[in-house]
Amino acid sequence: MSIFKVEIVPIKLEPHPNADTLSVVKVFDYTVCVRTAEWQDKLIGAYIPPDSVVPKNENFAFLDGKTRIKVRKLRGVVSMGLLVPAPNGSKMGDDVARALGVTHYEPPLQNATTRGETESLPQGVIAPPYDVENMLRYATLFQADEPVHVTEKIHGANGRFVFHDDRMWCGSKNEWKRYDAENLWWRTLEQNPWLKNYCRNHPGDVVYGEVFGNVQSLKYGLKIGHYQIRVFDILRDGKFLPYDTLFNSPDLQCVPSLGIHPFNLEKLKNMAEGDSLIEGANHIREGIVVRPIVDRFTYEIGRLQLKIISNAYLEHE
Repeated sequence: MSIFKVEIVPIKLEPHPNADTLSVVKVFDYTVCVRTAEWQDKLIGAYIPPDSVVPKNENFAFLDGKTRIKVRKLRGVVSMGLLVPAPNGSKMGDDVARALGVTHYEPPLQNATTRGETESLPQGVIAPPYDVENMLRYATLFQADEPVHVTEKIHGANGRFVFHDDRMWCGSKNEWKRYDAENLWWRTLEQNPWLKNYCRNHPGDVVYGEVFGNVQSLKYGLKIGHYQIRVFDILRDGKFLPYDTLFNSPDLQCVPSLGIHPFNLEKLKNMAEGDSLIEGANHIREGIVVRPIVDRFTYEIGRLQLKIISNAYLEHE
C-alpha cells in the first residue's frame, strides 16, 4: 500500500524572492510557502502533502471550507502542500495524519462503471496491489548519476489482468471483479484484444497497466466508452520482469518510455513537465515514473521506483 503520512518536520525559513511577508520552507524536496510572521518562532511543523483532504474543523478554518490540499504558485514560487502547527506532544518524524484527521485524496473515476461483484484469486496466484511513492519524499534512495529508466505516468485507473485456470481474471488496484460487461476493467480487456492474447499466451503472468480514456480529467483523445491500457509491469512467478524484456516485447503496448538517463533530480523534475506522448492526446502529461535499470529493494519503501507529478498537472487539478 502507498505510504501516506502527515509528518512532523523541521522548519527553516528561507526568504521568498518576490514577497516580503512570505518565506519558503524546504520539506524533503518539496517547497512550501508560509507567512513569515506565523512561523518565525517555530522549530517544527506538520507537513500536509498535495492531494490530501483535511477535515472541516477549527484547525483548518483558515481554508474557508476548502478541504483538498493542492499545489499553488504564490508570487512566482510553487508551493507544494501545507504546513500547520505541530500538535501538542508531537516530535520530529511523527505521523500525525490521524490526529489531524487528514486523509489521502482519491480522484473519482469519470464516465466509467466500476460496479461489479468482487471475487478472490485462486490460491497460489501472487498479484499484490501496486503503488509508487513520490520522488520528492524519497529522492535520496537513488544515487547521483546512476542510470534510471524514465516512463510517462498516465492519468487513469490501475488495472491487473491474469489468465489462470482456463479463464481471465480482471481487477482494479485493490479488488478482483467478477465478469460484468459494463465494468471498466472487463470492457478494457474486450476493447484491447492484444492484452487478452498476451495473457492467454502467458498464463500466470500478472499484467499491471494503466487504463485510460474518459476515466480521469485527462482524456487522451478517446471518446466516452472507449478505453485503452498501457502496461507498466508484469509479475511472473513472484518476480517482476526486467524492464528491457518488458519494453522490447512485440506483444505488449507499454507506457511511453522517455529513455535512460543519469539520475539528476532537477532534470527529472523538468522531464515531468510537457505533453503526453500517448498518440492522440492533446494535453499535458501527468508526470513520470523513475526506476533503476536493475530492480533493487530498500528498507524504506520496498521495491524502488518513484513518481514525479507535473506541477502543471497539479495546478490544473
